[in-house]
Amino acid sequence: MSKSKNKVPFKTRFYAFLIPLFAGLISAILVKYYVFTPVHIPNQFMEPTLENGSTAYFNRLFRSKHLGIGDVVLVRSPLDPKSVLIARIVGKPGDTIYVQKRMVFRNGALLDPTSFPESASNDIPMIPPGKTESDDMPKLTVPEKSFFLLADNRELGVDSRTLGVIQEGHVIATLW
Repeated sequence: MSKSKNKVPFKTRFYAFLIPLFAGLISAILVKYYVFTPVHIPNQFMEPTLENGSTAYFNRLFRSKHLGIGDVVLVRSPLDPKSVLIARIVGKPGDTIYVQKRMVFRNGALLDPTSFPESASNDIPMIPPGKTESDDMPKLTVPEKSFFLLADNRELGVDSRTLGVIQEGHVIATLW
């Protein structure tokens, strides 16, 4: 038997396999961390939408002008740039927000209660220590290029009621 004259050298076959594999691996890493950001949920602030201990994926490719009321966003904390928060947008620039008897009002109208899903479990306290039945917040008008955010689990969550309005530049990503 004679050897085939069309035999491809090992080095060429190796590179033909390695280069696409390497390009695919680099592309997957770039997409995972710069397009779809995985975030481990460390607390109950967004329950039941995002369960404690689960992983949520956030989309970094968004336009702030397309963000709407009810969108869940990942934001950089205005107090500590190294920490991030997850909350729901309830106020856009120009909106007037206030809380009266634990009810949220936007532009004078009661915010739809279905905007904040209720937990099916009873392990989240209804009124945690330090809060009162009438945990009110005075009227606040959201300035330009800012958002007013609330956690779904408002009793435990850290949001715009304690941090103030969040600048548009602090929004990192939206929930996928």
